Amino acid sequence: MPAYLVPPYFLILLRNDFTMQFRNGIYLAYGFVLAIFSIILFSFGEFLPPWSIAILVYADPSALGVFFLGALLMLEKSEGTRAALAVTPISASSYFWSKTITLTIASLIAVIIIALIFHPKLNWPLYLGSTVLTSIAFVAVGFPIAARFKTVSAYMMGAGLIFIPIAMPMVFAILDPLPLWANFIPAAAQLRLLMISLGTFDADISQILLLLFTSLITTIFCIWLAMQTLKREFSQK
Repeated sequence: MPAYLVPPYFLILLRNDFTMQFRNGIYLAYGFVLAIFSIILFSFGEFLPPWSIAILVYADPSALGVFFLGALLMLEKSEGTRAALAVTPISASSYFWSKTITLTIASLIAVIIIALIFHPKLNWPLYLGSTVLTSIAFVAVGFPIAARFKTVSAYMMGAGLIFIPIAMPMVFAILDPLPLWANFIPAAAQLRLLMISLGTFDADISQILLLLFTSLITTIFCIWLAMQTLKREFSQK
């Protein structure tokens, strides 16, 4: 984003989000999950199918993005932060991108560590690009989900019921060869890109572009949903 389009308070908002996430144990929780993933791969890696590491990586920006965002939003609701922000110059867009950027950075750090330990020889641009698209999409979809709940416990239970049908079609990504229709299923396209980047499956440039197109359109749609939700809360057109 050009410097002249960035509101002067945005860097302060970013810093506050990093601080809040650290203070509330989000990064500690990421570290704990990363440790669990590492134990699983160290202990059972030779017995797991070749696509298992891609599923573990996919779980980081998808499931963790949704649930950690929800916990943060519910916390802000309980503290009255969201209501206070609605009467400040902070826009819905700035609020969205601050949360999204900070959580996506956390996801990127986690998946980079996993890759460096367990699979350093991979297609890094595709790996990181698909992770970013997946992270932004699932963080974004967390906003309209969170708007339906008032407490952390209610969100955790309700979000799981919503998240599962969104993410479960990822199982189509393990089909070999991948049917043409599966390229247009968001979760399957996102996971397949990770698998291709990790060398689990081969793909020509046309299929990679098709999968990227599906992932990109999905991310844009999720951003649109999030922005509609936040603009209603912030009373902005």
